[in-house]
Amino acid sequence: MIDDIFLKWCIDLFMFFLLYLIVTMNLNFMYGYTGIPHFGISLSVAGGGYVVGAFTGRILRWIYNVYPELDFMYENSKITNQINTHLANDPFTGIGIFLLMVVLSLVLNAGLGYIVSRPAIRLSGSYLIIVLIGMAEAMRIIGMNYYPLVGGTFWVHVPDVFNWMGNFRTEGFLIICTFFTLGIFLLLQAMSTSPLGRVVRAVRENPTSAECVGKDVVGIRTKVVVLCSALTSIAGVLYGFYIHAVLSTSYTRSAWTFYPWLMFMVGGVGNNMGAAVGTFIFITLRRLIIFFKHDIEIFVPFQVQWLEQILTGVMLLLIIMFRPQGLLPEKPTKMRGLDYDGFHDELENKGIKIPEKKAKKDNMLQRLLARLRTRKK
Repeated sequence: MIDDIFLKWCIDLFMFFLLYLIVTMNLNFMYGYTGIPHFGISLSVAGGGYVVGAFTGRILRWIYNVYPELDFMYENSKITNQINTHLANDPFTGIGIFLLMVVLSLVLNAGLGYIVSRPAIRLSGSYLIIVLIGMAEAMRIIGMNYYPLVGGTFWVHVPDVFNWMGNFRTEGFLIICTFFTLGIFLLLQAMSTSPLGRVVRAVRENPTSAECVGKDVVGIRTKVVVLCSALTSIAGVLYGFYIHAVLSTSYTRSAWTFYPWLMFMVGGVGNNMGAAVGTFIFITLRRLIIFFKHDIEIFVPFQVQWLEQILTGVMLLLIIMFRPQGLLPEKPTKMRGLDYDGFHDELENKGIKIPEKKAKKDNMLQRLLARLRTRKK
């Protein structure tokens, strides 16, 4: 019994780690590499979820001709159950619909990312943040109030396109999600070490200098937002198929915008491995609280549902105070095709001195302890 509970917890932990890692890596590429403070990242996650909720059941209903006389939204449970019986013996249709939803989500959310970013990307700082937050809230409000989309404030059931896997369904879907996440990680990592990576860093560090050497800063930022919006929507697609439902009220700013921001701040800005480390730490802590909240309720002097928010705030304060660069700070990226050792030797042969690395400065905690030691003496 205990082994089954622990196994379910591990699967749930790893699944949410993969989902949030997709969001965090794309957010890290937009802000950590390009300098775009995208505080509307939940827009893309919701977009992927809405595609799954709006199209999957309707397309499969048309393919299998399931209860054509019934209203799809009001009789959603009955129609979905009947569709699942067909999918249990039809793996090719299930896989085809899943891939169709992924492609459809990529295309639609790329277009949505362009619509959102093009008029706002010329802004900077707080103005850009406000516009992006407003766009994400608009998407959530549309989903909550337009009932035919995904059921408004209720929800819409998503047919289980992997029902044909039987008892291996959970593990099989986890493997599929792992491949998608690994593919996105390798893609973003390759982009960061390519000539494009040098360009987006130049845009981040000094947009004016980048424009002076002929780079289209607005165009580069727009393309980055479009690409990352499309890739982020895959997290919404996988999340919808994982829980077999799409609920518009679940795509909140805190869950799908502020938490990913905290994750990659903990791990390290401008570092994909740092984003992975920060995501794992945060998701592990959060799933522990959610899964074992009734067991730890007796140890806290307040209602346990507030423990997650309190620990989140404390973690953010500690990172800002003592480790603002994150657990894995950004390091100079070695670009593919460049012989760094040969270039180093060539400079030394020409008598050019290469500056040594500066010693690391003590953080706030170390300086505080040093002052206390001085006062005692």
